[in-house]
Amino acid sequence: MHTSAARFNRIAPWLVAVLLVASAWVLAERYLDTGTPDGITIVQPADCDLNAGPCTAKHPAGGEIVLDITPRPVPMLRPLRLVLELDPAARASLDGPDALDLDLAGVEMHMGFQRPRLLHAGDGRFEGETTLPICTTEAMTWAATVMPADQPDAARVQFRFVTRREHGNH
Repeated sequence: MHTSAARFNRIAPWLVAVLLVASAWVLAERYLDTGTPDGITIVQPADCDLNAGPCTAKHPAGGEIVLDITPRPVPMLRPLRLVLELDPAARASLDGPDALDLDLAGVEMHMGFQRPRLLHAGDGRFEGETTLPICTTEAMTWAATVMPADQPDAARVQFRFVTRREHGNH
């Protein structure tokens, strides 16, 4: 009986480690959405840098969407002004919404729930504000996904941009 207990004591830590890895894998698959929906237009920082100025994307259903984030370069822990402009074709493809949501998600790591509401200010212009949390790394890639208010499955355009820590922020 003593040898069985000794064998179990040698195997038990490995069993626990395997169970922890399997549990982490299942939880990551369930709660961390690392992919993007099919049919979504993604504007990469190499294609257009939101730190330098507004970026334009073609909506898959027609029209163009322009996103502008100020101040520039895009800071963390400071208020940001968000302006999204839809041309008439893009407004029609989104059924002329009264509000849009801009889902801001960390690409490399989960940074919490950030989904500011942008209200229609007239003539296809939507405005809102938010503040990005600080990241522990020097640089962070963000995915700003445009969607009709409260309809995340209807997202078809995503802008990606990189924030960098200022040396005064810790």
